[in-house]
Amino acid sequence: MHTTFNKSALGIAVLLGLSGAALAQDSLPQENLPQENLPQEAQEKKAKETYEQIVVTASPAGVSAQEASVSVSSFNEEEVMKLAPRSTAEVFRALPGIRAESSGGGGNANITIRGIPLATGGSKFMQIHEDGLPVLEYGDINFGNADNFLRYDWSVERVESVRGGSASTFASNSPGGVINMISATGEQGGGAIGTSFGLDYEEFRLDFAYGGEINDDLYFHIGGFARGGEGVRDTGYNGDQGGQVKINFTQLLDNGHLRFYFKHLDDRVTTYLPAPVMVKGNGSYGAVDNFDASSQTLHSAYTTNVSTFDSFGNPVNRDLTDGIESEVTSFGFEADLEVAEDLYLLNKFRTSDVGGGFVSPFTDTFGAYGPQSASSMATAICASALDGDGNAFNCDSTSVTLANGPNAGDEYNGLAFLNLLFDTTYNDLGNMINDLSLRKEYDNGVTLTAGYYYSKQDIAISWNSWNTFIQTVDGTNSQYLHIEDADGTALVDQGLWAPSFLSWEWDLNYTTTAPYINVGFEVGDNWLFDVSARRDTVQANGELINSCCGGNTDVDINGDGIISGNTEDASASNGFGFGGGAIRLNRANGTSQIVDYEASNTSFSLGGSYLYSDSVTFFGRYSEGGRALADRLLQIAGTLNADGSLTSTTSGFDETEQLEFGIKYGTQDFRFNATLFNTVTQDTQAEVTSGLTFIREYEATGLELESKYDFGNGFTVSGNATWTDAEISEDKFNPALVGKTPRRQADFIYTVIPQYDFENFSIGASLQGSTEYYVQDSNELKQDAYVVANLFATWYVSDQFSVSLNVNNATDEFVITESEESAASAGDIIRARPISGRTSSIQLKYAFY
Repeated sequence: MHTTFNKSALGIAVLLGLSGAALAQDSLPQENLPQENLPQEAQEKKAKETYEQIVVTASPAGVSAQEASVSVSSFNEEEVMKLAPRSTAEVFRALPGIRAESSGGGGNANITIRGIPLATGGSKFMQIHEDGLPVLEYGDINFGNADNFLRYDWSVERVESVRGGSASTFASNSPGGVINMISATGEQGGGAIGTSFGLDYEEFRLDFAYGGEINDDLYFHIGGFARGGEGVRDTGYNGDQGGQVKINFTQLLDNGHLRFYFKHLDDRVTTYLPAPVMVKGNGSYGAVDNFDASSQTLHSAYTTNVSTFDSFGNPVNRDLTDGIESEVTSFGFEADLEVAEDLYLLNKFRTSDVGGGFVSPFTDTFGAYGPQSASSMATAICASALDGDGNAFNCDSTSVTLANGPNAGDEYNGLAFLNLLFDTTYNDLGNMINDLSLRKEYDNGVTLTAGYYYSKQDIAISWNSWNTFIQTVDGTNSQYLHIEDADGTALVDQGLWAPSFLSWEWDLNYTTTAPYINVGFEVGDNWLFDVSARRDTVQANGELINSCCGGNTDVDINGDGIISGNTEDASASNGFGFGGGAIRLNRANGTSQIVDYEASNTSFSLGGSYLYSDSVTFFGRYSEGGRALADRLLQIAGTLNADGSLTSTTSGFDETEQLEFGIKYGTQDFRFNATLFNTVTQDTQAEVTSGLTFIREYEATGLELESKYDFGNGFTVSGNATWTDAEISEDKFNPALVGKTPRRQADFIYTVIPQYDFENFSIGASLQGSTEYYVQDSNELKQDAYVVANLFATWYVSDQFSVSLNVNNATDEFVITESEESAASAGDIIRARPISGRTSSIQLKYAFY
């Protein structure tokens, strides 16, 4: 079993934080007080800080959010609390233009922006940063989504996003935009400690943060969390276990500052993959018999220990409770210095060791084996099976019994499903990243920035055999099924149908270098312009060795010294063209694909702002950016030659074009931003679950709105909305899809947050909604429009102590974000991922001096 969060690391972190208490500034952090309790001067400052804050994410330096010719948004801890988030992706969901599907649980989220397609998992066209550098160079690595390796906690001062625009030239592989989690640095002394726990689910969490001065020129901040529990859905075991600690030190110098970072994340969370869902009608869904995918899982206490094989066929034991294992240790530094008069050097560096794994049941069909009655499943398996000599089985009748659990041996004829166990090991997803820039400011208003970016990203992942099991559809504790033919011969042996479906061994390395330049200049007192360019070059090396489908070597699973039955016999056929035995992976009995190529892409961006007044800004921008293709390129036939070079099918990059115009209005009481955008996106993609590959172009036109209004007397309303008209404009493999709406793309998504602060209380709601959308590109099956209501209330017992209640999905909406099936009728069972149902939690927080 995976070792949980390192207690010594947490203990050292807490001691470091508490030992600095006497050195911190002797004042309560004002960010911990409700708005109406702040002094008038502080209230005005807080109201202005969002739009007057200097943008530090993927944009020219020294420009405020109000002046920048990009769409930028940010929010702090207080604003995050209103979202009642249960994962980092649910934090991102409130950003304008962002579609963040958090139906996967604490990781494995799908994130996209502004009509750019959400064709498969991860965040392909938008990078996720911590303190200005990407968590991973590629946000859609197979089973290694970027959000798996970061957590939102109180170490984060604010979350900032830049959508489109200069993200094409101020960051690599992020033409859609950048989400940046910016750490607190301790400039404001003080901190907090808090505990939270589920009221209707099992989870306990401790959060802490502390920062302040060590001396006049040196300050620090430390923060993190530790947690344990089952999570927001019933799994039958503690699936969410671990924690994180982050610490930074800042040394002030006469000409700038040096900052050093350290992060250790050791966490595991249950991830939810597509599972059986009942179709009530086209657009409406619900639970199947004995299983509600919005509040339960097909994980089980009866199936946690799995005897399997690694990618090379060596016996190993895997633990289903590990879920997504995220192990990250990072060290970095930032130097921000004026090295000569009006000449500024900024260097950001980070090196990260990234490991762990991903294991979770996936409901597959292999054609005829989708969720169905156990007797029907047994009949289908028997009809297609052949023994090692090619003989059919006696299918005059079949029997199905429970293979384990308290009622093992009893007959069973409820719903059954085929569990293709997604099982991967992160051997190395580490990276080393450096971003160096020099900025010269001239007296005539011209600013010249030149920089050089370097990144080395490893992708070494083992796909470990992938067992196939037949199990009960049971939201309490799924059990294995044993299936025999009329002669008593096992077709499915104690739940195991086949021990090795596939084995893939990835060992890849991608080195990115990118010189970039930006020229900013002023025209008169009201016009600001900037033009920038970036040249990304990727050197890709490595190899993928893989084998599919079924074993190529007999294996004595039960240890009796005899190869017997379809499970052990590699010559047998269990259906869908694969048999038993294990895969012994090597170049002789597998497929090898060398990777050895260099690819380059030039991005540029031109933007300008007109400062109409102190409160009104008009802006426009045109950008072209690129996203380098990484591991998924190897899954698309015809893109790589035998020697690893690129074929004429691809340049190694997908490109985007974006045109946007907008207006920003900001005062103490009212803020309003509107951006009209048009986006053209190329997408070369491979989907793991369906095996689908495609090369497409998408086009989207839309309008992005963001606003906040303070009505006075404690009542505020904030929110955002995005209207998008998107279509598939080209598809090389399936032209019939041209003109269709991209999957999971709604015309209109929105978040509205009303809040009322009075005396020592704050109450409100976060209403997040969407119009209907199609779940697949064929535009048949859809999800109806919905609104998810998240409620929050805080009682400030004193200036230091508060109690908060959060209710997520208060009306218990059953909403699917994705479906493996593209068409279905009422009464059918599909495989889909719904958002989590209603959950509630309470938090006790103490802020100290």
